[in-house]
Amino acid sequence: MLSISKLLKKTGHQIFINILTVMGVSVGWSLFLVPVLFILPYHLALIFFALTFIPVTVAVYAVIHHLLSKNKASLALFVRFFFRYYKRALLLSVFFLLAVLIPISEWWYYLKINDSYFIFIFATFQTYFCLTFLATQVYAIPFLVIKDLGTFAAMNQSIKHFMQHKGYTIGLFIQILSVTALLSLTVIGFFLLYIGMLAVFVLNATNNLQLHHQQKNEQSEKHPILINEQ
Repeated sequence: MLSISKLLKKTGHQIFINILTVMGVSVGWSLFLVPVLFILPYHLALIFFALTFIPVTVAVYAVIHHLLSKNKASLALFVRFFFRYYKRALLLSVFFLLAVLIPISEWWYYLKINDSYFIFIFATFQTYFCLTFLATQVYAIPFLVIKDLGTFAAMNQSIKHFMQHKGYTIGLFIQILSVTALLSLTVIGFFLLYIGMLAVFVLNATNNLQLHHQQKNEQSEKHPILINEQ
């Protein structure tokens, strides 16, 4: 199984040779953020964000997966995948948004209303719990598009892979947070490259695990373990 550092090198090479597609899907994804950040009033922006963010992200992953597996990508695919995965992605977004909003609201309550030690401990626990949940769902979107699974099946598969490869997944999750933090400092880089780069990286990481499990299964079939019956 490839290490995170080798995955980064592989991802960098694939991004370089497919830079136009990476930029294209990133720009398409960013267009859905423009109304949220600059046009809509606060309450409508939140609704629009909740209804589109994860579905558009899933569409980007689907296009990148199609590019990496079949070397084809187009705007028509982006639109088709958006509608194809919309219901499943919208359900997934409910869980993701709750995992983000719960600690944000808890810290807001601590900073603005009640700054007691108990609320601080509770907010810290909530943040840890929600971050752990998000870490277990690193592979949910990839499985949604790679295996065309339902929402709960993809989430379940992601949890299983997290439990089997905790160190690998936590390292991947930290890399995702790092890339997000770094690119968010550069507005142009974030809107032009972020989601496309992230999709290539996470899909490679997921395929890497899939290949690892496939190789283990093939080895177990070739060299079965003999159990002596007593």
